[in-house]
Amino acid sequence: MRYYDTISKGYSELYASEQESKFVLLKDWLLSLKGLTLDLGAGIGLIQKYFKPSVSADLSIEMLNLNQGLRVCCDARALPFKDKSFDNLISFTMLQDIKAKNEVLSEIKRVCKEKVILTLLKRGKQLSSVKSILKDFKVLEFREHDKDYCFLLTINY
Repeated sequence: MRYYDTISKGYSELYASEQESKFVLLKDWLLSLKGLTLDLGAGIGLIQKYFKPSVSADLSIEMLNLNQGLRVCCDARALPFKDKSFDNLISFTMLQDIKAKNEVLSEIKRVCKEKVILTLLKRGKQLSSVKSILKDFKVLEFREHDKDYCFLLTINY
Protein backbone atom coordinates (compact mmCIF):
# COMPACT_ATOMS: atom_id res chain seq x y z
CA MET A 1 0.00 0.00 0.00
CA ARG A 2 2.75 2.48 0.88
CA TYR A 3 4.33 1.88 -2.52
CA TYR A 4 1.12 2.84 -4.31
CA ASP A 5 0.54 5.82 -2.00
CA THR A 6 4.05 6.99 -2.90
CA ILE A 7 3.68 6.62 -6.68
CA SER A 8 0.04 7.75 -6.90
CA LYS A 9 0.79 11.15 -8.45
CA GLY A 10 3.05 9.62 -11.12
CA TYR A 11 1.07 6.42 -11.68
CA SER A 12 -0.47 7.64 -14.91
CA GLU A 13 2.92 8.43 -16.44
CA LEU A 14 4.30 5.05 -15.32
CA TYR A 15 1.46 2.72 -16.30
CA ALA A 16 -1.32 4.48 -18.25
CA SER A 17 -0.36 3.30 -21.73
CA GLU A 18 0.10 -0.31 -20.58
CA GLN A 19 -3.21 -0.34 -18.70
CA GLU A 20 -5.10 1.43 -21.47
CA SER A 21 -3.98 -1.13 -24.04
CA LYS A 22 -5.62 -3.80 -21.84
CA PHE A 23 -8.83 -1.77 -21.63
CA VAL A 24 -8.93 -1.53 -25.43
CA LEU A 25 -8.28 -5.28 -25.79
CA LEU A 26 -11.13 -6.06 -23.37
CA LYS A 27 -13.51 -3.27 -24.34
CA ASP A 28 -16.18 -5.68 -25.63
CA TRP A 29 -16.08 -7.56 -22.31
CA LEU A 30 -16.48 -4.30 -20.41
CA LEU A 31 -19.38 -3.17 -22.58
CA SER A 32 -21.14 -6.49 -21.99
CA LEU A 33 -21.44 -5.79 -18.25
CA LYS A 34 -24.93 -4.84 -17.07
CA GLY A 35 -25.86 -3.68 -13.58
CA LEU A 36 -23.68 -2.68 -10.63
CA THR A 37 -19.94 -3.18 -11.15
CA LEU A 38 -17.15 -3.05 -8.57
CA ASP A 39 -13.67 -2.08 -9.78
CA LEU A 40 -11.39 -3.84 -7.29
CA GLY A 41 -7.88 -2.41 -7.18
CA ALA A 42 -9.17 0.61 -9.07
CA GLY A 43 -6.20 2.84 -8.33
CA ILE A 44 -6.50 6.29 -9.87
CA GLY A 45 -9.36 5.21 -12.12
CA LEU A 46 -7.64 4.92 -15.49
CA ILE A 47 -10.42 2.60 -16.69
CA GLN A 48 -13.01 5.35 -16.37
CA LYS A 49 -11.99 6.65 -19.80
CA TYR A 50 -13.44 3.40 -21.21
CA PHE A 51 -15.90 2.17 -18.58
CA LYS A 52 -17.62 3.74 -15.55
CA PRO A 53 -17.77 1.30 -12.61
CA SER A 54 -20.46 1.76 -9.97
CA VAL A 55 -17.88 1.66 -7.17
CA SER A 56 -14.08 1.94 -7.20
CA ALA A 57 -12.24 0.16 -4.39
CA ASP A 58 -8.55 0.22 -3.52
CA LEU A 59 -6.33 -0.12 -0.45
CA SER A 60 -4.36 3.02 -1.34
CA ILE A 61 -6.14 6.17 -0.20
CA GLU A 62 -3.72 8.32 -2.21
CA MET A 63 -4.62 6.46 -5.40
CA LEU A 64 -8.34 6.77 -4.64
CA ASN A 65 -7.95 10.50 -3.99
CA LEU A 66 -7.13 10.83 -7.71
CA ASN A 67 -10.06 8.63 -8.75
CA GLN A 68 -13.50 10.01 -9.69
CA GLY A 69 -16.88 8.69 -8.64
CA LEU A 70 -17.92 6.57 -5.67
CA ARG A 71 -14.77 5.31 -3.91
CA VAL A 72 -14.18 2.91 -1.03
CA CYS A 73 -10.82 2.43 0.65
CA CYS A 74 -10.65 -1.21 1.70
CA ASP A 75 -8.64 -4.42 1.79
CA ALA A 76 -9.56 -6.89 -0.98
CA ARG A 77 -9.27 -9.74 1.55
CA ALA A 78 -12.21 -8.37 3.59
CA LEU A 79 -14.53 -6.35 1.37
CA PRO A 80 -17.04 -4.15 3.25
CA PHE A 81 -19.98 -5.13 1.04
CA LYS A 82 -22.94 -7.44 1.57
CA ASP A 83 -23.06 -10.80 -0.17
CA LYS A 84 -23.95 -10.52 -3.86
CA SER A 85 -23.83 -6.70 -3.74
CA PHE A 86 -22.56 -6.41 -7.31
CA ASP A 87 -23.63 -7.91 -10.59
CA ASN A 88 -20.06 -7.73 -11.90
CA LEU A 89 -16.53 -7.19 -10.71
CA ILE A 90 -13.46 -6.06 -12.62
CA SER A 91 -9.91 -6.26 -11.36
CA PHE A 92 -7.05 -5.22 -13.59
CA THR A 93 -3.47 -6.11 -12.65
CA MET A 94 -3.98 -6.42 -8.89
CA LEU A 95 -4.22 -10.05 -7.82
CA GLN A 96 -0.61 -10.96 -8.63
CA ASP A 97 0.55 -8.48 -5.95
CA ILE A 98 -1.39 -10.22 -3.17
CA LYS A 99 -0.03 -13.18 -1.25
CA ALA A 100 -3.45 -14.29 0.04
CA LYS A 101 -4.96 -14.81 -3.42
CA ASN A 102 -7.47 -17.40 -2.19
CA GLU A 103 -8.86 -14.93 0.37
CA VAL A 104 -9.34 -12.28 -2.32
CA LEU A 105 -10.92 -14.76 -4.74
CA SER A 106 -13.26 -15.91 -1.97
CA GLU A 107 -14.33 -12.30 -1.40
CA ILE A 108 -14.85 -11.78 -5.13
CA LYS A 109 -17.06 -14.86 -5.20
CA ARG A 110 -18.98 -13.60 -2.15
CA VAL A 111 -19.78 -10.08 -3.41
CA CYS A 112 -20.32 -10.77 -7.14
CA LYS A 113 -23.35 -12.38 -8.81
CA GLU A 114 -22.54 -12.54 -12.53
CA LYS A 115 -19.35 -11.77 -14.43
CA VAL A 116 -15.76 -11.16 -13.36
CA ILE A 117 -13.09 -9.63 -15.56
CA LEU A 118 -9.69 -10.40 -14.10
CA THR A 119 -6.22 -9.68 -15.43
CA LEU A 120 -2.98 -10.91 -13.86
CA LEU A 121 0.58 -10.09 -14.77
CA LYS A 122 2.33 -13.14 -16.19
CA ARG A 123 5.65 -12.54 -14.38
CA GLY A 124 6.93 -15.88 -15.62
CA LYS A 125 3.95 -17.83 -14.28
CA GLN A 126 2.60 -20.59 -16.47
CA LEU A 127 -1.00 -20.27 -17.56
CA SER A 128 -1.83 -23.63 -15.96
CA SER A 129 -0.71 -22.39 -12.52
CA VAL A 130 -2.78 -19.23 -12.87
CA LYS A 131 -5.86 -21.22 -13.95
CA SER A 132 -5.46 -23.51 -10.93
CA ILE A 133 -6.22 -20.66 -8.51
CA LEU A 134 -9.44 -19.93 -10.41
CA LYS A 135 -11.05 -23.27 -9.53
CA ASP A 136 -14.22 -21.62 -8.17
CA PHE A 137 -14.80 -19.79 -11.45
CA LYS A 138 -15.81 -20.85 -14.93
CA VAL A 139 -13.67 -19.35 -17.69
CA LEU A 140 -16.01 -17.94 -20.35
CA GLU A 141 -13.25 -16.44 -22.44
CA PHE A 142 -9.49 -16.01 -22.26
CA ARG A 143 -7.19 -13.49 -23.94
CA GLU A 144 -3.51 -12.88 -23.66
CA HIS A 145 -2.03 -9.41 -23.46
CA ASP A 146 1.69 -8.63 -23.75
CA LYS A 147 2.28 -8.89 -20.00
CA ASP A 148 -1.06 -10.20 -18.74
CA TYR A 149 -3.42 -13.14 -18.73
CA CYS A 150 -7.00 -11.87 -19.13
CA PHE A 151 -10.06 -13.82 -18.03
CA LEU A 152 -13.79 -13.32 -18.44
CA LEU A 153 -15.30 -15.48 -15.70
CA THR A 154 -18.53 -16.49 -14.05
CA ILE A 155 -18.80 -17.96 -10.58
CA ASN A 156 -19.31 -21.69 -10.06
CA TYR A 157 -21.94 -22.24 -7.37
